[in-house]
Amino acid sequence: MMREPEDAAKETGIIDYIISYSQNKRLAQIEYRPSRQIDDYFYGKVLEQQFPPRLVWLIHEYDELVQHVVMTLLEEVEEEIHTYDLRLESSNRRIYNVMLMEHDISFFTQPAGIEEYADRPIIDNSVNPHNGSEG
Repeated sequence: MMREPEDAAKETGIIDYIISYSQNKRLAQIEYRPSRQIDDYFYGKVLEQQFPPRLVWLIHEYDELVQHVVMTLLEEVEEEIHTYDLRLESSNRRIYNVMLMEHDISFFTQPAGIEEYADRPIIDNSVNPHNGSEG
């Protein structure tokens, strides 16, 4: 389970759907919460999903490229992800920098630079080194 500080895990999450606006279809039902340390960053669980296999591959590829700082291919992958026009159904807010690992999900509701992406908490419950300072 993705967590921030201990008390954050006790909060009730928001249940919503991720939709592909361009395809006019629900892709996942999620339960998520806002980060207390990073603006416009959310994390949670995938309750049900019907992500197209290509989109799942693109999301994982994007994450790998960011982790290995392969900027030459990053823009191409990001552009293809954007063709799905992913949004939260309830608010119609676009989501960016989606990260999936099994049933865990995280995303931003504003475009994030590499610095913010690198600061997101690690999904595997390891300690978050982010100190809350803004850059």
